[in-house]
Amino acid sequence: MKKIVFLINSIKLGGAERALVNLLSKPTFYEGFDVSVLLLDDEPLAREVPDHIKLVKLDSGGSLLKSVINLKEYLKRNSPDLVVSFLVRSNVANAFLRWFGAHSKAVLCERMHLSSHLDNQFSGLKRRIASLPPTLFYRFADAAIGVSTGVTNDLIANFSMPKEKAFTIFNPYNTEEILTKAKAPSEVTIPPEFIISTGRLTPAKNFKHLIDAYLASNEFAPLCILGEGAQKQELLEFIQQRGASDKVLLLGYAKNPFPILAKAKYYISASTNEGFPNALVEAMVVGLPVIMTNCPSGPAEILEENEVFNSETMYIGKHGILVPLNKQSELTAAMNYLQDNERRKVYSVKSIRRANDFHINNIARDYWRFLNTVLQN
Repeated sequence: MKKIVFLINSIKLGGAERALVNLLSKPTFYEGFDVSVLLLDDEPLAREVPDHIKLVKLDSGGSLLKSVINLKEYLKRNSPDLVVSFLVRSNVANAFLRWFGAHSKAVLCERMHLSSHLDNQFSGLKRRIASLPPTLFYRFADAAIGVSTGVTNDLIANFSMPKEKAFTIFNPYNTEEILTKAKAPSEVTIPPEFIISTGRLTPAKNFKHLIDAYLASNEFAPLCILGEGAQKQELLEFIQQRGASDKVLLLGYAKNPFPILAKAKYYISASTNEGFPNALVEAMVVGLPVIMTNCPSGPAEILEENEVFNSETMYIGKHGILVPLNKQSELTAAMNYLQDNERRKVYSVKSIRRANDFHINNIARDYWRFLNTVLQN
């Protein structure tokens, strides 16, 4: 029986962790394999791993060096046939030890547009240093899976990943589970009518830009922002300075965000960096019309822009509205465009249809077929 180990830093609330748990939630796809999950860090789980999956925690404490050392020892003891890694530190450790000859096969799963992610985190010399490990070692993996074509192309263009080793498989979504959870009571108090944005309260999510665009629009419903993060106090002060405390509401964190999403008028995001925006697809699952900035990778592939509206830079996609990055007037125009009730109904239907393309059954099957192919080559 072939041994497959899924490697990740820890199980937190991010999109990579969600994707991994979703892939493992369909055991019929990996019958005949011995599957384990290996965490580099010894931290509490924010998501449940299926009971039938063996879970092992190392104690690397966020250190890349300790991660490599601990992973090497684990591989020596267990000799897996394939290690599938998620997130940059896990990917670097996996690829480095594949080059080092510590295990048989390595597949990297890149969940973000790495160039823009590093641009948001670092500048100058630190930025160049941060890009070195993936640039040096990713190429030694047997394959890399980007969560969108933009992510995959970025690995090829900027991180020395050979084109013949780079592939794209979208994120999987358990649409039935999302719709069931959407029927539960909301964990937080919400207005009778509102528009919704979600995400960690960080500069990359561009909430100040979104707030200014919203305040310039004809939208009368409050803008609710769901999430927590380091920028919370700064955003509260920003909202107060704009005199918008009654119009822009920070809802905080919700363990089950779907009842809140389902009751919104539409979903909107001004994010500057995504790999494959989970919240966008989840909003589409519950039938929301969507507005999304055309940040590197993901949104354009999901919404499939095809028609110019209002200018040469704002698009009505086949499935939602795509707005150019950091163009406040266009983001405002998009909100004004969705004031029409019939228009929102049309885009609600389009959202649901498109979300079905990312159903877990389809995507999980693609992943397991791909991994099986890697094992056989």
